[in-house]
Amino acid sequence: MKPSINKVIFPFALSFILAACGGSPTEEPVVPKPEIPEVVVPAPKKPVQEVKTPVKKPAPAPKTALSADELTVRLKKWDKKLATLETAFNQTTSYDGVEVSRSGGKLFYDRAQNRLRLDTMSPEGDLEQTAITDKKDIVILDEAGNQVTTLSWADWQQGQPNQALFDFGNYTALVERHNAVVKSQTAKEAVLLLTPKEGEEYQLLLTLTAPDYFPQTITIMSDLMTTEAVLKNIQKNQPLPGAVFGGFKK
Repeated sequence: MKPSINKVIFPFALSFILAACGGSPTEEPVVPKPEIPEVVVPAPKKPVQEVKTPVKKPAPAPKTALSADELTVRLKKWDKKLATLETAFNQTTSYDGVEVSRSGGKLFYDRAQNRLRLDTMSPEGDLEQTAITDKKDIVILDEAGNQVTTLSWADWQQGQPNQALFDFGNYTALVERHNAVVKSQTAKEAVLLLTPKEGEEYQLLLTLTAPDYFPQTITIMSDLMTTEAVLKNIQKNQPLPGAVFGGFKK
């Protein structure tokens, strides 16, 4: 009996298909492995540094605070030794907190000649006026050095808002006419408050700088008026420019 052609062809076709697919009927299909996504770990963030606002430390107090009497002793000591003085200054006057005038210039003092010179300068630094005195009479000169007028020292000084600015060489007597208390004090400076023992009522503040406690700021307050003079480039007991008092002619 001849075998059926279909029975022969079917196994042959099956084996041909399997061969073409590269496998055998018993092999399991290859299942591709799923790809594992790469996990990117972010770099750690740097901690944000807190910006701290610097705290302004108060000026250190002196190791040993000086009393008003001790400060006045030191003030009288430099006053006694002061032979010459050259200093620049800026002066402002205000009324009830509103500035009403501003001036600046240079001051020269010579104890031996008992002469004081005050040069008033413009904001641009040009000479506007000169006053020279022997503390008896005072001569006013214009910017060219020509004499304008002559006044008595007492009359002229009464018209000045800050008389203490012109009293170098006489600070010992100035202090003795006042009661003194310490208003504030640090290691570098002390503020001495002076009030007159009699007569006109006002307050005179002297900011005395260590080590010799020479006044660098001179402030006078009367009612609502305040005048403050700030000294800078202070030169004590140094030779003065030649003929600095040459314009003094009564």
